[in-house]
Amino acid sequence: MRLRFTIRHLLWLTALVALGTAWWVVHSRNSVPRLFQEKAFTAASLAEAVNHFVDLGEEQAVRKLSALALDTPTDVRGDWSSNERIGWMCRVLYESKGANPLRQPYFGGLDLPYHTMLDTSWPLYPVALSGSTYFVLSEGYSLAGVAEDPREYIEYCRQSGVFRKKRIAVPTRTQALKDATTLGQSVAWKAIKWTDSGTNWSYTLSEQETWTFIQNQAEMIR
Repeated sequence: MRLRFTIRHLLWLTALVALGTAWWVVHSRNSVPRLFQEKAFTAASLAEAVNHFVDLGEEQAVRKLSALALDTPTDVRGDWSSNERIGWMCRVLYESKGANPLRQPYFGGLDLPYHTMLDTSWPLYPVALSGSTYFVLSEGYSLAGVAEDPREYIEYCRQSGVFRKKRIAVPTRTQALKDATTLGQSVAWKAIKWTDSGTNWSYTLSEQETWTFIQNQAEMIR
């Protein structure tokens, strides 16, 4: 039996392709990056989440990030914070309009030696860019008072920063491992004092635990 392919068939096929493409675009825009679906993350899933919001554009990205914000410090699983990850996104999505870096979110304190991690050396704190790879330096805020509402931090970034228009590189495992090594050998990293003290304060923190946390973000990329 010979099949007859007419202009009418071609028009139907074109319409079906267009509908499929439109569905895919809407579905991808409405989907939530896996960074906001599960506790485990890598430098690659972090970059994929950033690119998801870059593709949306500032207005839609802000609406979506605001919708992901929760009124409690942790998400329903209780072992990781959606609000904290909104902060990570803002640190990469927004660049300062002026000479000084945008401030970090006021979500509490991290197990990092903040007295020797100045804004000039760590402008994206608690995120760091090494080579073409973004890493999270520490996760899990401790808090004595009330954390800043992530929606307020988003608004601060909108007022004081410029939204990223270009996607970032999604690192391979090899690239992320290379960039992690570069981070560990950097002047900024070597300047950190893991045991430090001053008037009415002191701390001793584990460099190895922090380094393992960062290294795993590269090692776990598949």
